Amino acid sequence: MRILIAAGGSGGHIFPAIALASAMKKKEAGVSLRFIGSNKALDRRIFEKEGLDFSLLSANKLPYKASWQLLLFFLKLLFDITKSLFIIVSYRPDTVIGFGGYVPCPVMVIAYMFRIPIVVHEQNVVPGRANKLLFRLADKIAISFEDTKRFLGADIYKAVFTGNPIRREAFYGSSAVTGRVDALKRFGLDAAKFTVFVIGGSQGAHFLNEAFIKALSKLDGSLRSSLQVIHITGIKDYDWAVGLYKDLGFEHRVYSFIDRIEEAYGASDLIITRSGASAIFEIAFFGKPMILVPYPFAMSHQVENARAFSQKGAAIEIDEKDLSDEVFRKNILGLFNDRSRLDRLAESAKRLSVPEASDNLADTVLALGKR
Repeated sequence: MRILIAAGGSGGHIFPAIALASAMKKKEAGVSLRFIGSNKALDRRIFEKEGLDFSLLSANKLPYKASWQLLLFFLKLLFDITKSLFIIVSYRPDTVIGFGGYVPCPVMVIAYMFRIPIVVHEQNVVPGRANKLLFRLADKIAISFEDTKRFLGADIYKAVFTGNPIRREAFYGSSAVTGRVDALKRFGLDAAKFTVFVIGGSQGAHFLNEAFIKALSKLDGSLRSSLQVIHITGIKDYDWAVGLYKDLGFEHRVYSFIDRIEEAYGASDLIITRSGASAIFEIAFFGKPMILVPYPFAMSHQVENARAFSQKGAAIEIDEKDLSDEVFRKNILGLFNDRSRLDRLAESAKRLSVPEASDNLADTVLALGKR
């Protein structure tokens, strides 16, 4: 069986696709997998590191407003449709699956023309622009949140709740799974201290990084000796953040990027992050309390994701317009002093995790390929 997987443009699309590929290899002996990503450096780096067979299309994005860029978009789209035609004719996939964003669009158009079964995976509560168009072409729509069904309209009969695939195999056997104490040893941190893990390396996260570090500066002396931080700042904020942390008096580990993020998940008592679907489902898998600050300029995708978790008691949601160093300080202090609330958040997050999501999606894709 040959499966074509279209996923690119961000790790949030690519890592669930890799998790799916791993599940399919275990379920179907001899399955052939080929990836299609964008020509961003990130995509190539991940595919090559994972040793995957892949092809690349352009990193094209539909403009939100009419402009000369619209012409450039359609020229690139035409080129990518042509390239997708050659890929599909030569590879002859039994099923095609897409993970959102631009990359699956030209691939799905050609697959639909050749009557190849199509699965579209929607990671967020609110579907993105590309997926909304592709739902009409799809045979199955795999969803990560039950709440997504209300946005599917006439295509709701295609919906299959699978959850959002996570790299479960990478997490098992790691320090994150064997225990918090072992994970903290990897970072050279103290198991007796309250550990906050901040993921600020995503798009638009400087505001989050800045507000959190300012909040630390306002914590009193007793908490300073009881708290330690693991902070992913992203490349742009790394040097700036390192300089600020030196003057704060907190035990800390600052990184621009962490390869084995599962170790940081395992080490933490509290996680502060944006609310991309991949991140929050990974955190839920580890059963960790979280404060979510949704990125406000992504067509509300992250806002709805955060709301889905916060309304079920699995996270504290803070909208960026309401975020300040004082709001951060009060929430961190409140959770530090209320371990029962911290435990309730953790338990609720664990209940929302779907550890079998990769297997669920693999079953859906393989079943279509065998029709």
